[in-house]
Amino acid sequence: MVNKIKAIDIKNYIGKEYSTEWYKVTQNNINQFADLIKDHQFIHVSPEEAKSSIYGRTVAHGFFVLSMLGFFTLQDGKRDSMQFYVTDAKAILNYGFDKIRFISAVPVGSYIRDVSYISKVELVKRGVKFTSHHTIELKGQDKPALIADWINLLVL
Repeated sequence: MVNKIKAIDIKNYIGKEYSTEWYKVTQNNINQFADLIKDHQFIHVSPEEAKSSIYGRTVAHGFFVLSMLGFFTLQDGKRDSMQFYVTDAKAILNYGFDKIRFISAVPVGSYIRDVSYISKVELVKRGVKFTSHHTIELKGQDKPALIADWINLLVL
């Protein structure tokens, strides 16, 4: 069950790790993302041509993997899968990133998940700004696909 909290109480979650369910990256996911951003490089969309690449198959766009943070934050769009739900915020705004690193490629058919924790919370004029550290893991691999420090603003 999700914890319902006030924005100021988000500070109580600093350092508490949360991990999502595994998500399978399919060729259809990759193709739809390629269509959306108009990036149809063969390494992403042509399984036949990608066989000759260093990965031996197609891989997801790095920005596809990064964009999955939104999905993982609301696992499959369900609030009850969240670590907590802030009840007094008028909105939560994407404030940007302090750091993004693409560590490993995500081959088609891979399973990924997000392991995250809140690393910083500060009161600001419009509400509460917080930074969360995210590691997108690849099932069965030691090195992650991505690490990112994501900043969000809870507008009060």
